[in-house]
Amino acid sequence: MPRLLLALFSLATLCSPAAADEADVWWSLRPLSKPVPPAVEGDAPRNPIDRFLLAKLRAKGLEPSPPADARTLLRRVTFDLTGLPPTPEEVDAFLADGRPDAYERVVERLLASPHHGERWARHWMDVAHYAETHGHDQDRPRPNAWPYRDYLIRSFNSDKPYARFVREQLAGDVLFPDDAEAVVALGFLATGPWDESSLRDIRDDTLDRQMARTLDRDDMVTTAMSTFVSATVHCARCHDHKFDPISQDDYYALQAVFAGVDKAERAYDTDPAAAAKRKRLDRDKAGLSGLRGVVSPTLPVVGALLDLAARQAERAAALPPPRLVYAAASDFKPDGSFRPAGKPRPVRVLKRGDITKPGAEASPGTLTCVEGLEARFRSANRDDEGARRAALARWVTNPRNPLTWRSVVNRAWHDHFGRGLVDTPNDFGRMGSPPSHPELLDWLATTFRDGDGSLKALHRLIVTSTAYRRSARHDPRAAEVDADNRLLWRMNRTRLDAEQVRDAILQATGKLDRTMGGPSVRQFHTSPGLHVTPNVDYLTFDVDRPENFRRGVYRFVFRTLPDPFLEALDCPDASQLTPARNVSVTALQALAMLNDKFVVRMSEHLAARAAKASPDVAGQLRAVYRLALGREPTAKESVALADYARKHGLANACRLVLNTNEFLFVN
Repeated sequence: MPRLLLALFSLATLCSPAAADEADVWWSLRPLSKPVPPAVEGDAPRNPIDRFLLAKLRAKGLEPSPPADARTLLRRVTFDLTGLPPTPEEVDAFLADGRPDAYERVVERLLASPHHGERWARHWMDVAHYAETHGHDQDRPRPNAWPYRDYLIRSFNSDKPYARFVREQLAGDVLFPDDAEAVVALGFLATGPWDESSLRDIRDDTLDRQMARTLDRDDMVTTAMSTFVSATVHCARCHDHKFDPISQDDYYALQAVFAGVDKAERAYDTDPAAAAKRKRLDRDKAGLSGLRGVVSPTLPVVGALLDLAARQAERAAALPPPRLVYAAASDFKPDGSFRPAGKPRPVRVLKRGDITKPGAEASPGTLTCVEGLEARFRSANRDDEGARRAALARWVTNPRNPLTWRSVVNRAWHDHFGRGLVDTPNDFGRMGSPPSHPELLDWLATTFRDGDGSLKALHRLIVTSTAYRRSARHDPRAAEVDADNRLLWRMNRTRLDAEQVRDAILQATGKLDRTMGGPSVRQFHTSPGLHVTPNVDYLTFDVDRPENFRRGVYRFVFRTLPDPFLEALDCPDASQLTPARNVSVTALQALAMLNDKFVVRMSEHLAARAAKASPDVAGQLRAVYRLALGREPTAKESVALADYARKHGLANACRLVLNTNEFLFVN
C-alpha cells in the first residue's frame, strides 16, 4: 500500500501545473514546424499526406489496402462533401468518364455545390452545440437563431478564410463593423443553453443571478476555447487545471473577456447602405439627447432641436426594419430584469468556484501557456467590452498560435476519416489522446495556415490523397499489428449520421426539397405547455407535409425535446458540445428504421416512384436499387426480393432495401 500511495503521489505531482513547467512542453503547445514529407519507395504517392502515412505503415511492415472501386469512391466522397448520396445519373456519368482526372473533376463539382456548405455547417453546429431553444427548465424557443446557421452555410460555400471566420464569430461587430454578416456570426457565442429562470425571472442583486451569469459566461468560454483551440479551459473554474498548464487566473481572465455581453436578440441590417444610415441617425440622436441636457429649454434653439429630432425620427422610420438574430449582444431590448450590462461587469476569481468567496478581480486575457503570445489584454478604455473580444479573436488567429491551426485541420481529418489524427478533437491536453501522426498534423496545420486558411483547399488535399481512396477491406495480418487502424492501412467504414440517413431516404424517393436557407422548419406540432416550454408532438405530425421534405440541417432543433427518430440514430444532445458523434448499432435503431412512420411512408413513395419507372416487378426493383444504392441488383438479389415483393408488396421490399447495411453505411 505505501508503494501504491507513493506512485499515485508521483503521478499527481507529474500532472500538476508546477511539474509541467519543469517537464518538456506538451506536444500541442510546441511551436508549429513544417516537416519535410518523408521519402518512400515504390509508386509515387499522390500528395504529401500519403508519404507521411506510408512511412509509418512500412515502419511496421504493413502495406495499404488496394484502391476502392469507382462506385464506392463516388458514394464516399459525395456523402463526405455534400451529405447526400450521388444520383443514379451522377453514378453513370462517373463510371463512363474515362479521363484520368475524372475523380478530381467530381471533387471540384462537389466543392462548388451549394450543398457542401449545408453539410459542413452541420458539422460545425455539432461542435458549437447549436439549438433553437434555451434549454434548462424553461426551454423557450428562439425564433431568430437560424440566421447563424445560414451564416455558416454561406461561409463554407464561399470558402471564407478561416482566420476571418473565427474573428467574425468572436468579435465581428468590432472588427468588421460595416459587415452585417459579422453581427450574425456572433450567434456562435449564443448557441448554448440560457437559464431564463435565473437570468431573467429573479432579482438582479441575488447570489443566484450572479452565479447564473458566471455559468452563462462559462458556456461562452467553453464553447470558444474548446472549438477554436481544443483546450479544456473549463476544468480550471474551481481550481488550477489538474493536468494541463491552465490556471484559475487564466480561466477567469477569459470570463472577463465576455463580461460585457449576454445572449439576446440582436438587431442588424442586411443592406450595408441601410446599416450605415441607421448608424448615422443613431449617432445624431445620441448627440441631440446630449444637447438637451445642457441647453436651456427657454432658448429658441430648443425648437430647432425638436424639429431636427422629428426629421431624424422620420428618416429612421423610412428605413427597412432591422432583422433579429439570437447572438452575443451588449445592447438589446430589456426584458424584465434582464437588461444590458452597459459596461463589462467585474469578474473575480472565485475560490473553489464559490460565488460567496470572491478573490482578486480578473483582468481580461487568455492562456499563459502559449509561448510568444500576450496572455493579458491591455486596453485604454476598461469599459470597452468589444476591445476584449477583439483581442481574444486576434490571439486565437495569430499565426504563431499552434493550438488553433492544429485544431481545425484535425477536425477536418476526423470528418473525412471518421477519426482524427488526434481522436479527442476538443482536448489537446494530457487527458486527451496524442496524435497518431504528429508530423503529418503539423504539416497539414502549417500548409493550411500558410494557404490563407482555405477549408476547400484542405478538403481537396485530403480527399484526393491515395489514403482517402483506399478500400475498407479487412486484412487479418494488418489487423494483428494495428487492430484499431490508427495507421490507416485501410479506409474506415462509417455509418451515415442521422441527418444523412433522413436526407438520403428523401432523395431516393424524389421528395427532397433542396430549398436553401430561411427560418427552420418545425417537423412537429406544438401546443401551450405548463410554462414557456411548449408541448411538442412528433408522433402525430403528418410526414407528407412540405416541411418534412427539407434537409435535416434546416429542421428546428429543440434542446430538451429531441426528435425521437433522429435521436435513435445518435443525433447528439444539443445541450452538450459534440466534437465527435457517438456511433452505435442498436436494436432501437433497427426498430426505428423498420417501423418509424417516416420510413414506412417514404418506402411507399419510393415504391410509387419505382412503379413509374417500369411496369414489371423486376424493372421496379432495378429502379429501387439504383435510387437507393446506386447500383443494379445482382441476379440472386433480384430473385429473392421479387418473390418478397409479390408476397408483401413493393413498398415493404423498399423498406428492406432502406434497412440494408449497404444503404446505412459508407465503405
